[in-house]
Amino acid sequence: MPAVSATACAKLILLGEHAVVYGEPALAVPFSGLRARAAVEAWIGAPSGRIHIFARDLDLDQEFSELPENNLIRSALLLVLTELGIDRLPTCKLHLTTEIPISAGLGASAALAVAVMRAFSAFLGHPLAPERLNSLAFQSEQLMHGTPSGIDNTVVVYEQPILFQKSQGFEVIKPAADLHFLVADSGVKKATALTVRQLAQDYARNPGEVGALIKDIGQLTLEGVRALTQGDFPALAEALNANQELLTMLGLSCPELDTLLHAARDAGAAGAKLTGGGKGGHMLALIQPEQLEQVRAALLEAGAPRVYHTVLKAEPSNA
Repeated sequence: MPAVSATACAKLILLGEHAVVYGEPALAVPFSGLRARAAVEAWIGAPSGRIHIFARDLDLDQEFSELPENNLIRSALLLVLTELGIDRLPTCKLHLTTEIPISAGLGASAALAVAVMRAFSAFLGHPLAPERLNSLAFQSEQLMHGTPSGIDNTVVVYEQPILFQKSQGFEVIKPAADLHFLVADSGVKKATALTVRQLAQDYARNPGEVGALIKDIGQLTLEGVRALTQGDFPALAEALNANQELLTMLGLSCPELDTLLHAARDAGAAGAKLTGGGKGGHMLALIQPEQLEQVRAALLEAGAPRVYHTVLKAEPSNA
């Protein structure tokens, strides 16, 4: 079997995180500049049925048999083997690297799983079709996050802007104009599963108030999609800021994120909000291209250890 490799992108949720878990729509886009990469090669001379995993970024250098049952990589490999009806481990080496920060709201677990599944299935001679890959990646997300919506794995697999709703699946969204975002690290790591659990507990205690905020987030998402597809920059910025207010009311921000959000807006960003699980992780700021350096400098001065620039490219609505 020849060596094969595959990659998968990070993701940004522009609008609707957390509310999407409760059936509301959410808008997510690929963050193609940050990627996870997997390469699989035959392990010549090794005993049959052994897989060795090298993943420096995850502090892994061990064999498949040594991985705990809840390990993401182990789960991804087993899901592929089950999908393909293969009951014996191939003898191979898996090399895995990622540029995507872990526990930071950028879809690292989904990207790692998708990259591994793409490379491993191709190595076995049966590359997975996108819909099957998406289904397996969702199962992997369930292991990591408990009750995920499915939005992370979907945007990572298809690498296109999507409007996602659990009851209706997803729709590819075509931006009417190029949009520039700066994405800043708050420096606080927080697993998405923890904030999802916190909100679920709050919802159970106070379904009326929390449920109303969640529905408001869903409405803002639809307004943001309209703005995105019509090239209405001010309306999109307003939706981002309003979504952040609601997330703050739900207790999903934190002082480090708030500091970065205020710094971005004070430096000229039209809209800014957290992205992902919240209580840490990353925030994003919608900017005009000429504001790039001043907003980036403000975010770094406000304490962001890393700031990324990404562009969501316009697409024609109909060719």
